Amino acid sequence: MWGPRTPNLTGQTIQFWDYLDRRHAGLDFGAVHPDDLGRLYVRFHASGDARPLDALRHYAARVDGEGWVHPATRRMTLHWKRHLDLLGVHDPGLLRDRPVALPVGETVERLARLRLCVDHRRHGGPVYLDGTRWGMPLRKVVGTDGHANYLLVILRDLLPRLTPRRRVLFVYDDDLAHDYALLARVVGALGARVERLPLGRVPLGGLVRTSRHGGWDEVTIDRLARLCRAEAGPDAYRLGMRLYFIAMLKRTSGETFRPDLLRRALGRAERMLGEARGDGPPEASAAGCLRPSGWVDPYRLTDGLFARRSRPVSRTLLDAVFL
Repeated sequence: MWGPRTPNLTGQTIQFWDYLDRRHAGLDFGAVHPDDLGRLYVRFHASGDARPLDALRHYAARVDGEGWVHPATRRMTLHWKRHLDLLGVHDPGLLRDRPVALPVGETVERLARLRLCVDHRRHGGPVYLDGTRWGMPLRKVVGTDGHANYLLVILRDLLPRLTPRRRVLFVYDDDLAHDYALLARVVGALGARVERLPLGRVPLGGLVRTSRHGGWDEVTIDRLARLCRAEAGPDAYRLGMRLYFIAMLKRTSGETFRPDLLRRALGRAERMLGEARGDGPPEASAAGCLRPSGWVDPYRLTDGLFARRSRPVSRTLLDAVFL
């Protein structure tokens, strides 16, 4: 489930927009290369030039009320959609506006009735998700400035959709594991069946860092796409990227990104495509990778595909899942 308003309501997004509008007002953001926008993002975080969120409520109001998107974010989103199309990745609705289901106040009231949050707003204080019954600390989700963080925005979207036994799979950055463990408990208390799939970051130069710190200039998706597509066809590019980032690096790899191994995965992908046979439904190949709640573990499935040596891979599986 995806909605652009959710990431666009986060504090770091709104503060970056404000920085761009104050410090780079003359730029045509729709014409700036996405890599240069990324460098501006790094510069913003290094500068410490972030205004308080209570001074930026007009941004949140436009996003929440109209689905407005800053031109820089729209430019970056179009760029990512083009690359997701090249990779054959399903578009969850990157450019399709969808209002968040509930307002902040109603979400907090629902959680408070279920004793899942502590609300100090009437005293001028914050709102906390309350996981103390599970031995978890309180987690602030609305600050004294009135800004709701990403966890509350997720709950604003999820609460009306949760029914008893509804299955929910959270896919998230492993650095956010504590937040999603609490979120899973809250959603589980509302009757849903929850599973989690944390994704690790790939080290660069032996270090795992967020994009805000930079150091990614040589490994942007643009550069990787040019490197790979100069050496492999469209299908081998799609399959090779999956073999490298899923089967070779695994979910929480400690190994630094290596272009030579990516090239090896591309070569393996071309051989697999050349040898593939159109046999059997893809469900048969995926059956051994099913989780109890019914979703297929992409790491087990891809690892199994990569490990096959004795017989050709099913072309049906490749077309349905990987291409």
